[in-house]
Amino acid sequence: MANKLHELLAVEQDRKNKANQAVSETLQIFSKKDVIFDGMNKRYVAMEADSEIIPDESKEMASTVKDKLISTLEIFATGIDAHLSKEETNSANIAKAELIIENQSFGTFSATSLLALETHFNKTKELYQTIPVLDQAKKWSYDPQRAIYRTDEEVKFRSIKRPKVIVKYEATKEHPAQTELLYLDFQVGKYETTYFSGKITQVQKNTLIRRIDALLEAVKIARSKANNVEVTNMRVAQNLFNFINKDIF
Repeated sequence: MANKLHELLAVEQDRKNKANQAVSETLQIFSKKDVIFDGMNKRYVAMEADSEIIPDESKEMASTVKDKLISTLEIFATGIDAHLSKEETNSANIAKAELIIENQSFGTFSATSLLALETHFNKTKELYQTIPVLDQAKKWSYDPQRAIYRTDEEVKFRSIKRPKVIVKYEATKEHPAQTELLYLDFQVGKYETTYFSGKITQVQKNTLIRRIDALLEAVKIARSKANNVEVTNMRVAQNLFNFINKDIF
């Protein structure tokens, strides 16, 4: 971080631009490209000696929600800190208020910094609201070794139709046997599929958004307190206009 205000101003906009770009890209991935967080292994097991050989299938996860979110927030935090550093530098020695979220203090900020925080974390809430969650139609369990979720092995049988002659009436001395050709389903193999996911549960997502809401509420309370000061009434504008207009108007 820069030590002088002019140094900070030189890099602030670039950091904010990079932060906005990172958030926009992650929003796009969370809302439209969340398949990158899912994977699976699918194995075919033949149930007959001369059954058709079907190759296994697999899909690797490209990332996890946690990894993508953390990398984005690192960039976003740099932009927020640059913005707040400028606001606090420009707001030295003016009214401030302590930001307390669920009994935890996060420091003292000026009203302008708190307004900036509210703006940034409204955008953060929008990002978190797009976090993709686990498919609730599947039963997931957490794999602590890989820090992802997985399902138990899902089994689906593969069937093919084969002709089979059914004897409807046995042959007698007077009549030949009556038969019918039917095509019946025969199980010849099974698919064993395990699904993996780097997404999070709906409960976890709800918890994250609740914390952001608590943060935003605390910011609004602190901003109200920071603004609760006596106004310093200034009377300088008319004098400045008089300087501009003198001898002409």
